[in-house]
Amino acid sequence: MFGKTQRGVSERPNKPKKSLIPSWLGTLVVILVILCFGLALLLWKPWEPVQPKSDATVERSQEDTNSEYRFYDLLPQQQVTPIPEQAIPETKEQATVVIVEAPPTTASSEVGLISEPTATKPSYILQVRSYNNPDAADARRAEIILNGLSADVIRTVENGETWYRVISGPYESQQSAVIAQQTLQHSGIDSIVIKH
Repeated sequence: MFGKTQRGVSERPNKPKKSLIPSWLGTLVVILVILCFGLALLLWKPWEPVQPKSDATVERSQEDTNSEYRFYDLLPQQQVTPIPEQAIPETKEQATVVIVEAPPTTASSEVGLISEPTATKPSYILQVRSYNNPDAADARRAEIILNGLSADVIRTVENGETWYRVISGPYESQQSAVIAQQTLQHSGIDSIVIKH
């Protein structure tokens, strides 16, 4: 009895079990997890203060209220580049140019001046259109200016109604007035040449 071993008890010494993951691989995984967490913190930057949103909304609301009038600030700053002659399509039909002679005015009701006929060289203007709404006349004037031509709105009263006449010019020669008229026609704006 003394020399026999008991059943179920082995004489082999207990060996430590091998781990399924090598220790260097576990260390590498832990280092990669820490580096990813650090990178996420650097990109997120939770320690920086948050910008208040009220400043942006106040700035945007001021911009919205002035958006109707920004056109008047931007228009003088814009530079209009002329269209090269090669880009303008040639038309085989030349439009007939009608020149209307303005009747000599003897008195102007608005200004109160009496004009006398003088022996000066005639000038030409383009009459684009007359509007009963000043905003529509101003919008058409802006389109003409964007085409690189001068434009004005003249207020007149006819038969008790107020009209806003959009004109371009004056031009020194008939040829320069016709060229300006063709420029407007390429933009879809009709006009007539008036000898002034």
